[in-house]
Amino acid sequence: MPSYADVITGRILLREKLAAPEALFAALHEMQESLDRGAEMSLAEALERRAVVPAETIARVRDATPKVQHLESEKALARLVVDEGLATADKVRSVVEESRQGGFKVGLGVLLQRQGVLTEERAKAIFQTRQVALAEARVRREAALGELIRTLPPRYTPEEKVRLAKVFEVEEGARPTTIMPRTLLTEEALQSPPPPSPSVSESQSLTRQVLASASTEPRKIKPEECPIYGYEILAELGKGAMGVVYKARHIFTDRLTALKILPLKLARDSHYLERFKREAIAAMRLQHDNVVRAYDFGGSEEYYYLALEFVEGETLEKRLEREGRIQESVALDVTRQIASALDEASRQEIVHRDVKPENIMVTKDGVAKLCDFGIVKLLDRDEGAVTVAGTTVGTPFYIAPEQARGEEDLDTRTDLYALGITLFHLVTGRVPFTGKSQGAILVRHILEEVPDVRSVAKDVSSETAAIVKKLTRKKRDERYETPRALIADVERALALLRASPTA
Repeated sequence: MPSYADVITGRILLREKLAAPEALFAALHEMQESLDRGAEMSLAEALERRAVVPAETIARVRDATPKVQHLESEKALARLVVDEGLATADKVRSVVEESRQGGFKVGLGVLLQRQGVLTEERAKAIFQTRQVALAEARVRREAALGELIRTLPPRYTPEEKVRLAKVFEVEEGARPTTIMPRTLLTEEALQSPPPPSPSVSESQSLTRQVLASASTEPRKIKPEECPIYGYEILAELGKGAMGVVYKARHIFTDRLTALKILPLKLARDSHYLERFKREAIAAMRLQHDNVVRAYDFGGSEEYYYLALEFVEGETLEKRLEREGRIQESVALDVTRQIASALDEASRQEIVHRDVKPENIMVTKDGVAKLCDFGIVKLLDRDEGAVTVAGTTVGTPFYIAPEQARGEEDLDTRTDLYALGITLFHLVTGRVPFTGKSQGAILVRHILEEVPDVRSVAKDVSSETAAIVKKLTRKKRDERYETPRALIADVERALALLRASPTA
């Protein structure tokens, strides 16, 4: 896959007009062919292979790459110091000038500490913020270049010039989204051999770039503002144990998505990371109308993201909070749809393990969609560190007895039990078992029979009561064998309800 050095190479060549877009297009095709062969090649190597740019130019651009990255880092630090209110723009200017006079042998951060602008502790924090922001931005650029390489057409067209300009951030009048200079290198700097520290001409250029950045409108560097290349963040939808979910627009398709992002602190934990990956794998496998679809998944060592279908609607949990109970025919229809989703999951050897009202979205048109595969069990994959034998995973109010006991050999009947408890909740307005602790609830699921629905809500039909009873049997062999068998009974119950004079 392409690296950030490739992004810099292309940007320099285009911005400094050292190569025509057609030449760069040819080199990217060389990289594409190399990847197809299972090998990797840098953009500089591809340029040499195609011989579309003089060798001395390529050598100069290679030498310039670390200078560009140094410039980015200093600009980012200057921006952060001003934005955080740690120093005025004038103060930063004076410190940058001091650094320039010393040939930039001492970094801006060190000088700011010496002058008392930054404490050692604050410096560490702001350095980390800078590195995370830059790492996030650089990964986005790498991903954009990778997508460009994968989708190159056989021949160069004017449309490809536009795509090149977008990926390498050389669009006319465009302002880079990262902290990046408009003019990367002077011709003099490119022609001179790379010194151990920046040259005087580079120092002057660096000073102008850093000061210009520090004196512009303050803007916080927040990686979560738009951490994924190609997505525009529109609003925060919510936060949970597994990350933040944003409403986002995919820039290239104009499609709305629910963009789920695993926080950096959790991405470093292999347990959370594996769980997040499992959710992505399961959601991308399931292409079904009653499952919230996954469009895209990716990330780096810094963050991971999952782009999901954006559903205009609400969860059953929210609806229960508002209405108390849900009309029996509506509850049965939702049950039928989720059973259809579980039928597809079963074919894909997936056990959801957390079916509940909170994880069922219903659109304005009445389409029910199963979501949140965060603790999914993939039957064709080793559970590894995600689930330890004897450990209970799931939500206590809806959990199946075998799941409450920590058993490992779960199957679709485990999800059907949870769907049965969900149906009980929908038509009665309450769950069958409560307790003072999670353990107490689990024990009741293991030992006690689920009450007859009509003992709580007398107006529920005998057909629906029978469905709940069969779904929630303690022994799996006594439940519905498959979701399809459940669907058949639900459809019969719905037909009788609709035929009833009181329906």
